[in-house]
Amino acid sequence: MTIADTTNDMGRTTIQVSDELADELHERKERGDSYEDVIWRLIEEGDQSASQEPPESPHSRTERRDAPSPPPEQEAAESPQESVQEDAEDVLRSLDLSGSGSKYEARVETVLAFYEHLRDHPGERVSKGDLEDLVEECGLDVAYASFGSFWGNWVKKNESQGRDFNTLTQLPGVEMDGDDYVYTGESA
Repeated sequence: MTIADTTNDMGRTTIQVSDELADELHERKERGDSYEDVIWRLIEEGDQSASQEPPESPHSRTERRDAPSPPPEQEAAESPQESVQEDAEDVLRSLDLSGSGSKYEARVETVLAFYEHLRDHPGERVSKGDLEDLVEECGLDVAYASFGSFWGNWVKKNESQGRDFNTLTQLPGVEMDGDDYVYTGESA
């Protein structure tokens, strides 16, 4: 579809866009607006939010057909670390642990921080005390009144709550060594 303003001022250019984009621009037109007004408004909004994450909206076009995909080398270079962390998050969320909303999310983030710490220290024994220190040092929110409550309700094996497993040992590559945790890098 071709979009052009009806005025014949010098310096005007006609552009061609897909029907989908033309429909989108038309939906964004306000009474008395030209397509140029809509485009300028979108550019200004983009400039204002360039340093911020754009909010999701029905009009956002995150999956554009014409957007270039990252080179395979770049994808492969960054995916192992992200993939391991995403796998751990998927496992963690599948465990049916207590909580909801922001408290649940805070607890997930805390356990994932523990996991990242373990991965940063492969083969080393990490104690409950080390993880409690990590909470203090990093200002992590356990979303319980105390670290002990968080540990008892979310991490350690707690058969009285129907949890016959230790949460950290469910994550890929984490094993118990006595009372300590060790990241072996091996998935079970």
